[in-house]
Amino acid sequence: MRIALVICLTVALSGLGNAQAGSPDRIIRRIVEDGISEGHDQKVIGRLGDASAVFVTKILSDKNLNSQTIDNVLEVLRGSFADPAFVADASDREPRTALLLLKYLDISTSDAVLKKRIADTRKYLQDKYTASLSR
Repeated sequence: MRIALVICLTVALSGLGNAQAGSPDRIIRRIVEDGISEGHDQKVIGRLGDASAVFVTKILSDKNLNSQTIDNVLEVLRGSFADPAFVADASDREPRTALLLLKYLDISTSDAVLKKRIADTRKYLQDKYTASLSR
């Protein structure tokens, strides 16, 4: 009886740990801070849309920005708007906060190459949103 209880608790608790590890805020934090993206991450962030920019803003609030961090943020934003039709909350399909975040990133760097990637990401988000309206 005790063995069955221990096994049940172990299975339940391991499932809980995996659910927390896969939460959007943890996934985005890992990508932004460490630059590590796992296979299932796109499924999670692809449903967030503009909500991902809110998570990123919270993560960046106490960070000094460098080019790698900015590149990691751009990866998150691009993944979050890969297909706005899949964004769970319809109000997050339009990149309002994401565009504001991109303006902040743009004024935070003087690197011309990085500024170009930021501009390209801005255009990508706007184009994806516009295309989603015509479906």
